[in-house]
Amino acid sequence: MSKVSAEQQQSDQIDEAKVVQYLQNNPEVLMAYPEIFSGLSIPHQTGAATSLVERQLKLLREENQSLKSKIEELVGIARENEELNQRFHRLSLELMNTDQLHDVLSMVQDQVQTFFYTDFVCFRFLPGVSDADNILKGLYLDSNSGIVDTVKPWIRARKPVCGRQDDKINRELFGSDVRIGSSAMIPLYHTRDLGLLCLASTSADRFGLTMGTIFLQQLGELVSSRLKNLLRVA
Repeated sequence: MSKVSAEQQQSDQIDEAKVVQYLQNNPEVLMAYPEIFSGLSIPHQTGAATSLVERQLKLLREENQSLKSKIEELVGIARENEELNQRFHRLSLELMNTDQLHDVLSMVQDQVQTFFYTDFVCFRFLPGVSDADNILKGLYLDSNSGIVDTVKPWIRARKPVCGRQDDKINRELFGSDVRIGSSAMIPLYHTRDLGLLCLASTSADRFGLTMGTIFLQQLGELVSSRLKNLLRVA
C-alpha cells in the first residue's frame, strides 16, 4: 500500500470515528432529520439469513419512494394545468379585444403552437363557410379529395380526435411538405359546423389516443365562439 493510500485510509478512519462519537453524544440527531434516517440501511443481525424486519423495512422504503415519485408527478401535472389555465385566460382577453378575422386566426395559431408545445397549427374550413374579405382563401378543405366526408363526423361529434392519421389525411390538412407523427383535430362549430383547428407534431407520442382532451375541447369552444360573428355559413 502506498503512503498516500495509507494516509487516506487513516484519515477516513479518523473521520468515521468522529461521526460515531458525535452520534453517541447526540442520539437525537437522526430523529431530528427523518429523511436521513429513512434512507439508512441497517441490517438486522440474524446470521446469513435476511430477517423479516429487514425485509419489511426494505419494502417500506420502496413503497415510500414510489409514493414520492407519484406525488412529484401529480404536482408537475397540477403546475402544467395551472399554466394552461393562465394562458387560456390571456388568450380569451386578447380575442375579446380583436375584431379582425385575420388577427384572430394569426393570434390563435401563434399562441396555441406555443402553449401546447406543438410543431404545426392550422385552420381548415368547410366549403360554404366564408368571410367578407375573402381571408379564408387557401384554408378550405378540398371538396374533391374526399377529406370533407372524413372530417365531418369528427366535427359533428364535437370532440377532439387525437392520434395518428394516414398520410393522405395529413397531406390534405397540413400539406405534403411536412412529416406528421401525431395530431389533434379540434372541431370548430356554433349553430353550424365551421371546420377544424388542426394541431400536429413530428413526434408520434405527442397526441396519443389516450391523452386528456378537456383543454383541447375548451380551446375549440373558445375559438368557435369568437369566430361565429366573423364568418358566414351558406
